[in-house]
Amino acid sequence: MNDLKDYYFFSSLNDKELKKLKEISFSKKFSKGDILFYKDEKSKYLHLLSKGVVKVYKHDFKDNEIVIHHINAISFIAEIANYEEIPFPANCAFETEGEVIFIDYEKFKEEFLYKKEIAMLFIKSLSQKIIYLEKFINSSVSVDVAAKVAKFIYDNEKSLDSIKQLKIAEILNIREETLSRKISALVKKGIIKKEKRNIKIVNHEKLLQEFI
Repeated sequence: MNDLKDYYFFSSLNDKELKKLKEISFSKKFSKGDILFYKDEKSKYLHLLSKGVVKVYKHDFKDNEIVIHHINAISFIAEIANYEEIPFPANCAFETEGEVIFIDYEKFKEEFLYKKEIAMLFIKSLSQKIIYLEKFINSSVSVDVAAKVAKFIYDNEKSLDSIKQLKIAEILNIREETLSRKISALVKKGIIKKEKRNIKIVNHEKLLQEFI
């Protein structure tokens, strides 16, 4: 396990506090495809993703996988389940090799959540998850698939080169063939251009008009 002081969540802790935190923590490495936890499981641990990428997902009534969120290190995972003392609301699996630091939540709450700096970072992390969930819900209830695709491209311009088309379809909960058609339509309109697997926005204003 790396030095906990390297993680910005705990950078305000002194040596004595860091030693205490280390005593109530342990780390575990995971391979791509490994399950971190399943929906409805309970956990006594706070999960800090220190390396890798995980996906939080559910299954619909047809047993189709619905990806709710991709989480990159360094970040807490499903900390709302700890905070509200409820079972995990979804499944979590590794998209890459990774590592998680498991922190005994009850002891963490007693020893560290009273500290202003830690509490504020914890609340901020919770807020970010809520904002992402709100965006996911808004996107999911949209019946206009073309608008969903256009908005995703607009919102993720800087990272488009690193996201495979299959992964975009998974995030948007649509078929890859459907995504290809919508992208082709935007190319024909001159709004975006596609060079091999790379998508570039040509006209931001017109792209914005596709979903507002």
